[in-house]
Amino acid sequence: MAVAYLQVIAHYFAKPGNGDAVLKPLTELADATRNEPKNLYYDFFRSPLDPDHFVILEQYSDADGLAEHRETEHFQRLGFGTIIPLLDRREVSSHMVPGDAA
Repeated sequence: MAVAYLQVIAHYFAKPGNGDAVLKPLTELADATRNEPKNLYYDFFRSPLDPDHFVILEQYSDADGLAEHRETEHFQRLGFGTIIPLLDRREVSSHMVPGDAA
């Protein structure tokens, strides 16, 4: 029986030429996020056509998982403190994926 979860899809667009500067802290953020209690999945992908564009896929056991993630020390330090200042823009959407109705 599959259970419901929150799917997050984020697009990070680094300021031109800053993709390499985003890569290391994003890797560190991914490693730390995977250890959060409500995180089910976290990975990111760098566009082969635009090295300043990253797609991040995240899954949390419930809607509160994302809010709790944003409050963690590692997101405050790496996300808000390091990565976001290097971005031109970011687009983040989240969707509840329903579980099996049984």
